[in-house]
Amino acid sequence: MQRGLFGFDATAKTATLYTDSGSFNSTSLPQAGRAIANLLSLPLTNPSNPRASLSHYANNFAYVSSFLVSQTSLFAALQRATGTTESDWTVKHSTIAEWVDVCREGMKKGDMRAGAGLTYAYYMGEGKGGNYEEKAKQDREVLGLQEEGLDEAVARAVEAGAAPAVVFKK
Repeated sequence: MQRGLFGFDATAKTATLYTDSGSFNSTSLPQAGRAIANLLSLPLTNPSNPRASLSHYANNFAYVSSFLVSQTSLFAALQRATGTTESDWTVKHSTIAEWVDVCREGMKKGDMRAGAGLTYAYYMGEGKGGNYEEKAKQDREVLGLQEEGLDEAVARAVEAGAAPAVVFKK
């Protein structure tokens, strides 16, 4: 959120809404830290619940998620955190396909930041793999994690201040 890769720059009050984006999982840094600590605290094996063991994760992903979101829900939470309305923002609309094209062109020109944009574009695109909520629910249970409140996490990110936004231009 703080680098603008979800399409928002809270400091400049700009938003790029991708009309073909879908729901995707996201996590906060504190939740990621808890997940790592809890994962490393699992027993090597667990005969009663094999998923609740380090051996299960030896060759598997740990699906860590604070919440399942969309750009719409993020934008609404961002407006609440900044005390603004949509009319206070400069909003443009685009598509994931356009974002992918812009990032590919950036990569061709040697702009490695475009690689991050490409990753986020695919991640946020409807049906492109960013929604792993069913697996995340299982891992939250195994790792003793709770879903976080989106408003609270976005407010923390806004309060922490934005890092320079990564902007990709045509």
